[in-house]
This record gives sequence, C-alpha cells and structure tokens, in this order.
Amino acid sequence: MTLFVHAPNVHQGGGRTLLSALLSHVDKTAFCVLDERMPTNNADSGPTVHSIKPTLASRFGAEVLLSGNAKAGDTVLCFGNLPPLFKSKASVMVFLQNRYMFGRHDFSRFSLGARVRLMLERWWFRSRMQSGYQIIVQSPTMQKELKNSLGFDSIVVPFIATKNKATLVSDSDTKASGFDFVYVSSAEPHKNHATLLDAWVILAEQGVRPSLALTVSKDSAAHVAQLIDKKTGTHDLKITNFGVLKHGEVQALYNKSKALIFPSKLESFGLPLLEANQLGLPILAPELDYVRDVIDPNQTFDPNSPTSIARAVLRHLNISAPKTDLIDASEFLARIQERGKA
Repeated sequence: MTLFVHAPNVHQGGGRTLLSALLSHVDKTAFCVLDERMPTNNADSGPTVHSIKPTLASRFGAEVLLSGNAKAGDTVLCFGNLPPLFKSKASVMVFLQNRYMFGRHDFSRFSLGARVRLMLERWWFRSRMQSGYQIIVQSPTMQKELKNSLGFDSIVVPFIATKNKATLVSDSDTKASGFDFVYVSSAEPHKNHATLLDAWVILAEQGVRPSLALTVSKDSAAHVAQLIDKKTGTHDLKITNFGVLKHGEVQALYNKSKALIFPSKLESFGLPLLEANQLGLPILAPELDYVRDVIDPNQTFDPNSPTSIARAVLRHLNISAPKTDLIDASEFLARIQERGKA
C-alpha cells in the first residue's frame, strides 16, 4: 500500500504550515505531488516528491499522474481541498480547509482571476466528489455547514503543526519594544483588514495609538499593503507590516507581541487562534462559531463594525470608552430653543 499526498495547490498560509508538518512525518514509501513553491526536505529518508509548476497545464498533468499511479489498496490524501479530477480506485480522503468551496459568498471584492478560479474549484469540488471518498474537516461548524449546504458528510479531525505547548518569551524588555497586537493573516477579503484599519483610525481619533503587527504580502496583496501604508501615514498609526513570514518568524513575532487580534469573518479552522492560545497570548476575536470551536477569546466584537473592534481594544487595554451623556426632556427643549435662536 502506498500513501499519496496530493497537494499541487498548497504553498502559503496555514495550509503550507500544516503540509510542512505532515511531510516531516510521512515515511520514504510515500509519494507526494507538490507545488514547486512548497519547500521540502530533500533528505534521502524523505518521501518521493514530484514538484509541479503553478500552471493549469501542470495541474492537469498532476491529476493524470495521480490517476495513473494510485491503485486499489493505496491511500490518497488530497490536501488541497479538491478530490481527484479523475475517479480513483484508491481510498481517497479530502482534507477540506477552504470555506469558499461551498455555500453562498459575496465574491465581488475578489479580482476577476480569483473569482474565475473559485468558481472552477467549486465546480470541481461538487462534481468530482464520489460517495466513497471521505472528507476531513477541522471543526464542528465546518462539518455542519458542509452538510447543510451540499449534503456531504465529513469527519472532524483537528490538525495543528505541533501538539506540544509552546513557550512564550516573557522578557519585559522584548514586550515593551514589541507590539501591543499582532494579526497573522493573508489578505483575502474575508480577512477583513480594511475594517481593522478603520478601527485603528477610530482609536487614533480618541488619542489611543496601540502598536499593531501585520503580515500582508506586498506582492500578491499589494492593494491591501498600500491601504495599510496610506492609513498609517495619514493618521499616524503605529502599524508595521512585515509581509509574508516563515513559520519560525511568525513564532518570533508572537513572542514580541502582547495580544492577538483576529478580525477574520470566515475561517475553516483559524490556525493563528490556536497558535496564539498555545503561547498564552490574550485573544480578541469575533463572536462567531469558528472562533468558539477552538478557543474562548478574552474579548469579542462584531467583525463588521470598526467601532465594535475599537471598543474591544479599549476594553483589553482597560481604557474607558467615551459614553453619551443623557439629558432630560427640559434640557432637550432648552437646547432646541437655543439652537432655534442661533
């Protein structure tokens, strides 16, 4: 029996972190189909790796390769959300991480290329899923929503890079020179950076300027990176965008930060929530099911409201938000009359 790890479309974000951990545990008898941008350990003791280019022709070739090699008795782990393009006689397990593969979503904020890709992948997922294939998800919410949307059954198998509890650097000098908040995330629309930035502007208008570390690509997400630079400069915000970081660099950034803020509107799992929780960082996150599936946040907010996010930050910092002063009917009439004379 051969294990096939089929991940021709995984090379960044949480998928990359999880795939890297998985590859370090499979033995040399495994056969792995990977994106050429996915780093691998080329040691002799590692599995056989077939790297492909990130093109449609190469992706199709990878499907042909899988179809021609995976036989009855083998196990195929599809790690990139999509089942095999061609029906397989092997035992197939599909690790589903992308919430956009099913359900109703507003794709208007995505680029044309991204919308076309998502529509194609959604068709692929629905049309190529066979009754004998097993879908693996990472949370009860994902399991329930997949069942309600497409009628597909799945099993919940939470998966993190390491189960060992990490240690958080407690050096007060490091924390003092670091960041009040960190948001480790790519920049898809549902990651909600624009609303987070608006919240930081609201805080600045109240004279509160907490420092914030971000990890938005300055190449693949240039429009979001430019928005960060514009808001930071215009409103004198204390925001640093580090761009894409390696896993070890992310851990170092956590160690320089005092809290995680995670305004994402939609997640299949929310890996940074678990990473921060393992480190003992306070977490500010939306009051959404995907959050409660994995952690209990210290503060919650409405991810659609920058005011709600700003207020959660103030609560965490123990800063009282200004409240509206109430007046009685007589004072209300007095003010109306005064304005009428103006």
